[in-house]
Amino acid sequence: MSKSTLFYGGIVLAIVFFACAVYYAIPGIYHPFTFSPPMESHRTHAIAFLALSVICVIVALVNRRRTV
Repeated sequence: MSKSTLFYGGIVLAIVFFACAVYYAIPGIYHPFTFSPPMESHRTHAIAFLALSVICVIVALVNRRRTV
């Protein structure tokens, strides 16, 4: 893969994972893929998606275009 593909892919995935983290942090909304009551806030899911978002940002920063 080229560096620009990894850069833009990392940014897009970081935005998607951050949106998922916010979604799972809000109580009162139905949260699929959970084993506890689906209407509660799910901190573990929110933290996991936030960690994935940070990893994607790091991947994007490592693969950005260098201008010298």
